[in-house]
Amino acid sequence: MAASPSESGTSSGAPASGAGDAASHGAFALLHSGVQRQLWRIGWGRLRPLQVKAIHAIMETDRHMILAAATASGKTEAAFLPVLSQIADDPTGSVRAVYIGPLKALINDQFQRVEDLCSYVEVPVHRWHGDVSASRKSALIRTPGGVLLITPESLESLFVNRSAHLTGLFAGLRFIVIDEIHTFLENERGLHLRSLLSRVGLVVSSSRPEAGACRTVGLSATIGDTSVAQAFVAPEHPQDVTVIDDTEEGKKEIKYRVHGYRFRESGPGPAVEASAGATGEEDPERTYRRGMANDMVAHCRGRANLVFANAKADVEEFADLCKQVARSQKLNVDFLVHHGSLAAEIREDAEETMKSGRPATTFCSSTLELGIDIGSVYMVGQIGPPWSVSSLTQRLGRSGRHEGEPRIMRMYLECWEPQPDDDVLDRLHLNLVQSVALTELMLQGWLEPPWPPRYDLSTLTQQIISVIAETGGIEAGRLFDRLCRKGPFREIERLVFEVLLRSLGSKDVIEQMPTGDLILGLRGERIRQSRGFYAVFPTPEAFALIHKGTVLGTLEVVPKEGDHLLFAGKRWRVTEIDMEARQVQVVPAKGWKRPQFTGAFGETHPRVRQEMRHILQEKGSYDYLDEGAASLLEDARRAAGKGYVCEQSLVPLGPQATAFMTWTGDRIQQTVRAILAHRGVACGDRGVALELRLPLDETRDSLRKAASASYQSLDLARHIFPRIRRKYDWLLHEELVDASIAEGWLDLDGAMLLLSSVK
Repeated sequence: MAASPSESGTSSGAPASGAGDAASHGAFALLHSGVQRQLWRIGWGRLRPLQVKAIHAIMETDRHMILAAATASGKTEAAFLPVLSQIADDPTGSVRAVYIGPLKALINDQFQRVEDLCSYVEVPVHRWHGDVSASRKSALIRTPGGVLLITPESLESLFVNRSAHLTGLFAGLRFIVIDEIHTFLENERGLHLRSLLSRVGLVVSSSRPEAGACRTVGLSATIGDTSVAQAFVAPEHPQDVTVIDDTEEGKKEIKYRVHGYRFRESGPGPAVEASAGATGEEDPERTYRRGMANDMVAHCRGRANLVFANAKADVEEFADLCKQVARSQKLNVDFLVHHGSLAAEIREDAEETMKSGRPATTFCSSTLELGIDIGSVYMVGQIGPPWSVSSLTQRLGRSGRHEGEPRIMRMYLECWEPQPDDDVLDRLHLNLVQSVALTELMLQGWLEPPWPPRYDLSTLTQQIISVIAETGGIEAGRLFDRLCRKGPFREIERLVFEVLLRSLGSKDVIEQMPTGDLILGLRGERIRQSRGFYAVFPTPEAFALIHKGTVLGTLEVVPKEGDHLLFAGKRWRVTEIDMEARQVQVVPAKGWKRPQFTGAFGETHPRVRQEMRHILQEKGSYDYLDEGAASLLEDARRAAGKGYVCEQSLVPLGPQATAFMTWTGDRIQQTVRAILAHRGVACGDRGVALELRLPLDETRDSLRKAASASYQSLDLARHIFPRIRRKYDWLLHEELVDASIAEGWLDLDGAMLLLSSVK
């Protein structure tokens, strides 16, 4: 397939001058003369098809739009070339365009690119986040104008702390550009952003009633269902959002390999040198992983690479292992780390090293999954299967960003050899089967459709506090209109909203004045003033890890004094813990210990589990599996056939245990568990199955009785754990927690359909 140029840097997009085709010429002619001059200066020869379409759509219509295009397709320029052209002749008096990105690093990255495009137009470019100086922020407040690049959390801060300046900042706003919009479509952070944009719209409409809504442009490489993105951009009129889908344009060659490693508890076979922990004893699992690290070093040497892991602890451990392997082989290879618990300076050092072009491999979590510019990456590695096809696609897209380069990915999977007393589910090598399923779905072009959050009373609580802080006090009816009737929380009925207000009042989050206005109570003020208020996702209290006065990052799980740990790609020993100051002092050490981090895993879609079932049933081979992975898959298929796990709903695991083979997603699976718990039947979650501690006949009888009964979602919600799922759920009365789970998480229809299929 044809390759597409890189998206990083000003040379990223396809060029835009007279050397191109007629379509490129026509779009180029629509741009502002200053923008044209800059494109000539940097030597663009033509515009890409995506950019041509976007320029015509933005310059010649007044519609919102979604730009859905593959990574490295020039989406940023596709949006900003016409946006800057529209605002270039009237850039001041108000911010004219807001760019919203999910990460500070992405804000910093795009700031340079947008500023560069403004070289020949008088459009100021500003950024606003926690690392931007107060003087720069004050300058924007004094003289608002141009383009503002900001995260949702910093936009929230503007509403709370700069409410008197909102009209001056946004009265003349014309465009909102949302980058990586897929990251906002199915979580509380997106609902938070949707509420903030609704509030921005109120500022604009109250200042310029005749102007109409600001135009919104969403950018993404991975949207499973563009109708969800359209509804996010324009909830009242999603059909009025133009979708420019160029995901098939310029597809690149893919080089892909899955490496399977067979681990045996009785020993690793040929002796492999192991790293010693703090006690000096060998860790068998560490020994096996040393073999994986040998391959990673061989695959990564001499190149710039990213290796993703699902857990931060794996990021740290494999970086350390590869360093040990490289040292033993006397190789001069850099192995870096990048994850959300590291200090910003350490993450930025890794990004700058990758940008420098010198060979280095960075082990990372999802922090580098998005489009932060880290230069050219030769290969992407993945330790264990990611949770979604969308994530796999996004990570693969980090490689091969230059003209003519293929996308290269290697997946590394550890599979334990079953022991004689293991049951059939232990023999299915489900992490390998899931990896193949994700790969096959990616190659088919399928992505998970987003599941927008519903009945999120936690985020609504945060917005109630925020609006009260913004206004200084507001009547309950006006608050309901702003957030629910006209805002994004439209499924929340007035009666439920009133119950929520009473719940918050009983906990001193809000109180009502004799005039009827709601103001913040003492607890509400403390919440508003807390450092983590602006983020709607949980921000657990963390301990700072410090070496000689330098903060290395944070840990939520506190080690003990004297413990060794891996952190920031180095080995440390804990010398002192200050519980009051929440600080952990460390010094360099030779011993190691796997660090502990908190964090949630992703949600698996039913289609993925169904594809896993299909893979176990079929006999075909996959060219991208190495010999070890292919052998493990054959073992899994033999075990599946022998145990009839793909053909039968119920599979005996022993005389007093039965597997209910569900082959469904997490949401339906948890709803079935809640139904069984409601009926007094306990079961365990085995991923593709539920395990009931009952003989086969009793299990069948229990499931059939469950399928014939009727249920209320509120009753089932009481059996879902954890109950406190979102940041401010702890402020809600129990009945509100039940309602939030019942309406926002359970899939009762899917669960009943699954139960009715039991044979």
